[in-house]
Amino acid sequence: MRDEKGLMNMKSHSSVQPSPNDMSDEEVITCPAQPDPVFLSNLHGDGFASAYEQYWDDKAMAEMLAMTGVFVHQFSGGFIMTQISFETAEILTFAVLPGQRGKGYGAALLKAAMLHAFNKGATRMLLEVAPDREAALQLYRRAGFEPAGVRKNYYAGPKGKRDAFLMETGLGTELNFR
Repeated sequence: MRDEKGLMNMKSHSSVQPSPNDMSDEEVITCPAQPDPVFLSNLHGDGFASAYEQYWDDKAMAEMLAMTGVFVHQFSGGFIMTQISFETAEILTFAVLPGQRGKGYGAALLKAAMLHAFNKGATRMLLEVAPDREAALQLYRRAGFEPAGVRKNYYAGPKGKRDAFLMETGLGTELNFR
């Protein structure tokens, strides 16, 4: 259903259960009021094992969680951290354990975060992604994200610096998850 502005009418949920094809019956995506920085730090470290990635330790994760407008959607094998500022939501980090990839968990997390942001008043979502993250790029494109620019030398790691693609999408449109 669409409202007078042409936006999809989305309903809010405290936890989102993806379709059965996306996740097992035991897995539920939650949006905890007090996410555990140690749990998130461990997932982040295990999800970003390449030499380019920057590891967010417990302290860094706690600092991110303390920022205004930050929320997390998670399950046992991954999470997405997003910040809402006025009408804009930005994905701060997004990790799914390597053994859990390709099973629909990433799409379920992204959908939950997009729905939550929309229900909190955001009309668009932004992110940065490394150009070599093909699976992530495919997921973002399926969700309606489009290129918005490049941040030169954005990611730093032991092998040097690399660029980040900026992407954005409107929230609550029929373009989300084509």
